Amino acid sequence: MTFEKFNKSIVFSLINKEKHQELLSNVPHKDYLDMAVIFYAYFTEVKIDDGNASMLVDNQLMEKWEIDVDTLMEHALENTPRLLGLKIRGIFSTIASYMDDEALTEIAEQEDKYTPLYVATNNIATYGAGVVLYKDMLKAFAARKKSDLYIIPCSIHELILVASSECEGMDVQELKKLIVDVNQFDLPSDEVLSDSLYIYKRDEDSVSLVA
Repeated sequence: MTFEKFNKSIVFSLINKEKHQELLSNVPHKDYLDMAVIFYAYFTEVKIDDGNASMLVDNQLMEKWEIDVDTLMEHALENTPRLLGLKIRGIFSTIASYMDDEALTEIAEQEDKYTPLYVATNNIATYGAGVVLYKDMLKAFAARKKSDLYIIPCSIHELILVASSECEGMDVQELKKLIVDVNQFDLPSDEVLSDSLYIYKRDEDSVSLVA
C-alpha cells in the first residue's frame, strides 16, 4: 500500500482544533488560524450510501507511506479542488436547494439579489468549509465584490462570505456573539468549526481573526 497508489486521492478538511485534541494527537495535521487541517484519501470509484468512500490518514498510515505532513498538504491542495469542487451561492438559493421546490428556488434567486450573504462549500456540501484553503478562491471572490470579506464559519461543512462593503454599520461584536450562540445551541458539537469571525483583506491577500 504505497503512497503512489493514493497520492491523487488525498484531500483535506477543516475541523475545530480545540474540540478535537484527542483526534489530532493521532493524525497528521496542519494548523490554520485557530482551526486544524486533516487529511483523507477520497475514493471517487467506491460508493457508500449516497456518497463516496473515504479513509482518514492517521500517523501510522503516514509513517507507512514514508512521507510527511507537508507532502500530504501539497497533494491535498492540488486534489481537493479537483475532486470536490467549489460552490458559492446566495444564502436563500442554498436553503431552497435543500427543499427541492422550483417555485421556492425562483423566489430565493430574487431574494439573493438584495442579501449580501453567500454560502461557500464543495460540490457534495460535506466538509466544505475547507474551500477557504483553495488557491485564489477568496482572492477571486473579493475581486468580484471589490471588497474585503468577512468569513463566518457556519460549520465544518460550509462558510458564509460577506463583502465588508455591503455591511457597513454592522456590529461586529454582535456577529461574533451570534456565531458563538449558534455553535452552542443549534449545531451538533462535532460539526462546530470555530467560534471566531475572520476577515480576508484584499490588499494583503490574507485571512486573519477579527479581534
